[in-house]
Amino acid sequence: MRINLAVYSCRFLLLTTKNTDSNFLRVLQGICGIKNVHPGSTNESYGKDEATKKNYSFQYLVKPSNEGEIAQIVKACNLYGIPLTPRGGGSGLAGGASPVKGGVVLSTERLNNIIRISTEDKFVIAESGVVTDELCKAIEVKNLYLPVRPSSAPVSFIGGNVASNCGSINSLKYGSIKDYVLNLQVVLPNGEIIWTGANTSKNSTGLNITQLFVGSEGILGIITKVVLKLISKPKYEYTLLAEFSTLDKLYNAIISVGSSVLEPSALELVDEFSSNLTTEFLSGTSSLERSFSKAMLLVNFDGNHQHLMEEKLEHCFHLIENLASGEVLIAKTEAEKEKLWKIRMNIGAALSYGNRIYRDIDIAVPVSKLLEFMSSIKRISNQFNIKVACFGHAGNGNLHTMISVDNLSDIENPNFIQAVDQIYKSGIEMGGTISGEHGVGILQKKYLPLQYNQAYLSLVKEIKRVFDPNNIINPGKILD
Repeated sequence: MRINLAVYSCRFLLLTTKNTDSNFLRVLQGICGIKNVHPGSTNESYGKDEATKKNYSFQYLVKPSNEGEIAQIVKACNLYGIPLTPRGGGSGLAGGASPVKGGVVLSTERLNNIIRISTEDKFVIAESGVVTDELCKAIEVKNLYLPVRPSSAPVSFIGGNVASNCGSINSLKYGSIKDYVLNLQVVLPNGEIIWTGANTSKNSTGLNITQLFVGSEGILGIITKVVLKLISKPKYEYTLLAEFSTLDKLYNAIISVGSSVLEPSALELVDEFSSNLTTEFLSGTSSLERSFSKAMLLVNFDGNHQHLMEEKLEHCFHLIENLASGEVLIAKTEAEKEKLWKIRMNIGAALSYGNRIYRDIDIAVPVSKLLEFMSSIKRISNQFNIKVACFGHAGNGNLHTMISVDNLSDIENPNFIQAVDQIYKSGIEMGGTISGEHGVGILQKKYLPLQYNQAYLSLVKEIKRVFDPNNIINPGKILD
């Protein structure tokens, strides 16, 4: 798998010659066609993702149409010593698609075909540039279901979801995307094309290379096709919402429901700051039937038997009624569910409204440590005088800890940096992990030594060197 370094020994010399840039441009145009190669200076939106809004300059944007073109681009970048950053929908929250070393940005947007949906074998084969929402809708037409549907689904690509091992609101019951990946087509950093697994639900043949690429964030190769396991679509889905006057009562409700036999598909927390901020934001953009001002818990149930869903709702109601403050709301129709989920699904928009931006920390801690972690965040926010929104996947202990600031320069403030450092340290000390679903990218890589020892970090670096000895593919991410 190693590239013959002798072939590329002249690459740094080539970069110093006058004609290198024009030669490289002609190579790219010959591979993709002139209309699919663009100067980076006129395509600045491809120089960032949603992590920090910071734009990185790069040389060329290329839009190949298939894995063969991608393989040729990879070989050309190796030959000329040009960094290559693969990019999906650009919705990432860790900087994984940001071209921090410049060079070439490779967009997979033209790899947008759904190749096959098998109702007999319950899998889908799709190119990596298919928009996640479009894929999910096509699957559901066949009465099948991909339960891991992140909130970024309207803009994210399925290949990016796999590369970051995304989760979703339903991950409490259904797991992360890794639990549905059967097989991947990947272009390796030397331009070779491989399939990593098999299109079968069972496979015990050789090393599990497939799962090595899931969550690898593009540093080991470029995912071009995905094969995903599907399940039957549940017939019913109900939602329960309750508000709580204190964090203690909210935590006790989470533990009561999460440790019961109910098996909710989602258990989502929204803290008081998030609730108030989003209610205020929505009051100026769309009507809410009622105001929400306290911390809240949303519980989802899904299944195929209506009477069982009714029983679960009733059981859940009795578990939390003495903890909740005020009325417990229940939604069964699509319109009713949309109303209850409106606050939860618009927190990001509220935090981004006007000139606001946020720094997203998606630490996951053991559920038993959730109250302790939230109390720690509150203490840190008071100590450093910062605004923090906490919400997300309480059933998994995976909270989105959003530090809200007024402008980009605030992120470089020493006070802000110290607060972020303290939050990561606190989460790791409680047995948590740096990222529950967003990945490491550039944003969280400095905190890896908090979680892993040097032996682990060295091993990951060596794996990167085996796949990509010239450090061409997505350099500057995770450990680099």
